[in-house]
Amino acid sequence: MFNTKQLHDFHPANGPTEGLCREINVLLSRSRRKRRTCGRDAFIALLAGVPALRKTPGIPDFRDAGPDYFTTLPHCATDAETALCRRHLESVFGIKDRESLLDFCDQQLRCQRSYLDFEAFWEGHPPFGLSELNPEAREFFTAARDFSAQFYPLLGHQGFLAWDISECVGHLRAGLACGLLSREDFDRLADSWIAQAQIFGSWEEYAASLVCGALYWDFRQDTPVRELPRSQRLWMDLVRTLLANDTAWDSGFWYVPQREKEYCLWPSEFRLYLGGWKGPDGCLVTDHITVQGKPVKWCYRETPETEVPDSGWRFFSGEESGEYVNDLSHTDVCTLNDVCNFDPDILPLLDAPCNSAFARGEDGVFYPYPFPQAGDGSEENPS
Repeated sequence: MFNTKQLHDFHPANGPTEGLCREINVLLSRSRRKRRTCGRDAFIALLAGVPALRKTPGIPDFRDAGPDYFTTLPHCATDAETALCRRHLESVFGIKDRESLLDFCDQQLRCQRSYLDFEAFWEGHPPFGLSELNPEAREFFTAARDFSAQFYPLLGHQGFLAWDISECVGHLRAGLACGLLSREDFDRLADSWIAQAQIFGSWEEYAASLVCGALYWDFRQDTPVRELPRSQRLWMDLVRTLLANDTAWDSGFWYVPQREKEYCLWPSEFRLYLGGWKGPDGCLVTDHITVQGKPVKWCYRETPETEVPDSGWRFFSGEESGEYVNDLSHTDVCTLNDVCNFDPDILPLLDAPCNSAFARGEDGVFYPYPFPQAGDGSEENPS
């Protein structure tokens, strides 16, 4: 359970949905199977376990398939099955090609973006003011935020992400099966979801996030709140089926992709700190911060590059040597929000004008520091 005492605008809705968290809490308390390494394709298939339980015309049903059903990617075996699957995707979801498939997933299924907005309000750094919304939008946003608040103590930052992953990968899976997506395109699109999934420590956590996201999606689709407990039973039955199947989630199979650098955080762990940032947000940051996890102790804002979305900010641990900094492989281009996730202490500095510099004192507070001028020695990191 996550501590909610320090949260702002945190008002879980009362009423018929009050008991939704009880079963989910039981789910999270379930004994967890130790992780076992699996291949990339098996992991993608497992992420789409819930969609795989639903019948999609033209794609083999799990009752008719072998024991590897949940760890393999399907394909339509005949032209007739391909046509059947494509007709289903178009008639039910309006998906007829790659572009409409991606648009449907992005516009209709994604719930985590809303959750991150809610979380930013709860944690005291809202990305926008409620006064910016018209009365109708403000009423819905507040109701959705308060409905979602009941899940925060269980889910924390994981939020509704598993719902997004499950449904979007499920549609990618169908698109690959009937040829709307090439294998190369499928792999490229699936990579981002594989990385996002690394925020979960177990399939139980994934299942809880999926069910809560499904309930939010139902709520957003105007399902009457009195019917949500029945909806929850349906989603819980689906995830329990997978958690009880040793060829599905009960296998403990998990895949961790290799990365160019072993960053301290995965993208799915990033919080929204700068939703209202105006202007370019690119910056430079060294591996001392993003890979080694050291705090920012020295930073400055120079005149931005004009040909790229550059904020002018440069961030260092203060321990880098000149030789280290001159090796460009030790520096990454990030967004300011990314760097705030590695070290939120920089937030109060970001509105400082160009030609500003700051160093962190022994008390942990940032103080103004002479802006580095080439050739005068001040470009060295303070230690």
